[in-house]
Amino acid sequence: MPAPTDEREDVMLRRLQLLTGAVLFVALLAACGSDDPTPTPLPAQPTPTPEPEVIELRMISSWADGISLEEFGDRNVIGAIEDATGGRVRVVRAGGPESVPSFQQLVPMRDGLFEVNSTTCAYHPDFTSLACGWNAIKGSLDSKVACGMWDLIDEFYQEEVGVKYLGGVSPRVGSRTYLTKPIDPTTGRLDGIKLRASGPTATAFVENLGGTAVAMPIGELYEALDRGLVEGGTIGGGAQLAVQFGWHEHFKYVVEQSVGSGQLMFLMNLDAWNSLTPELQQGVVDGMTLANHRAASEFFRLDQEALKVMADIGVEIVTLTPEAAAFVDNVNAEAQWAYMAANEPAEYVERFLETVACVKNSTG
Repeated sequence: MPAPTDEREDVMLRRLQLLTGAVLFVALLAACGSDDPTPTPLPAQPTPTPEPEVIELRMISSWADGISLEEFGDRNVIGAIEDATGGRVRVVRAGGPESVPSFQQLVPMRDGLFEVNSTTCAYHPDFTSLACGWNAIKGSLDSKVACGMWDLIDEFYQEEVGVKYLGGVSPRVGSRTYLTKPIDPTTGRLDGIKLRASGPTATAFVENLGGTAVAMPIGELYEALDRGLVEGGTIGGGAQLAVQFGWHEHFKYVVEQSVGSGQLMFLMNLDAWNSLTPELQQGVVDGMTLANHRAASEFFRLDQEALKVMADIGVEIVTLTPEAAAFVDNVNAEAQWAYMAANEPAEYVERFLETVACVKNSTG
């Protein structure tokens, strides 16, 4: 007879076998009764590439909102830089002359309150007027760039003024003379006439032709004409400004030929410029070139249309003789060279005049 201990072990073994079989049976039923396959782990998802950072540059402008200099200068440059950088650099207009007077905008931009300044060389004569040499002679953008004028101005502004010269947008017409009194078209002289002039070289130009120069921003000219404080002005940017500001209501004469060539210049805070990658810096420069070519034909069209508007209301278009036109243009250039020689470092003056000779040779 088996021992009681052996019997208990046999019973426990049979119970364990039955329990194990039951568990396996239940598991088999569960597997057969389910339509859901065993879940497959999802593949690892790639880490999304972050969007490139958009760099915003605040611009203070010398030009009132809505005039052609703001439309084809500021807005044109804003769009061209955004296009050339693929939207990675965005220039935003932060204010105009109503925020900071036109003649006082360079310092706050240089010191970092703004990153970009839309201006003209005549609006910061206390620092330099070297860039006005660009305006003193006719010649295409491409010829001036090829002759090194753009690079030289940029070097000077960085080394001597502490800002980056981005370049300029040329209206394709230089400064015109608008008058309430007639002048002799065989001489082009301005004897005894008080004219608005901006900056030391424009002042010298007016005075060398016998006139009296009165310095003021263009936004103050209408009231000055209305009050008889001036009898005309030498103004760049195209004849459309005279119509947009209403000056043609006072002017009786406008000289058809302009002197030199115009440039709406753009400066940038040097720290902000240096913070851009080389790729974005090149994109900004490419944007300035693009803006130039976009604006050129528009400025010329607006200028010619405005001359017609003035002629239609009785403003006399004064056409200087070829000899008088050449004389007046030369007086303008000589005023610039004389001012540069007296006020700018001799090394830069010499190098600048070399670029001038190159431009003249390339354009005939």
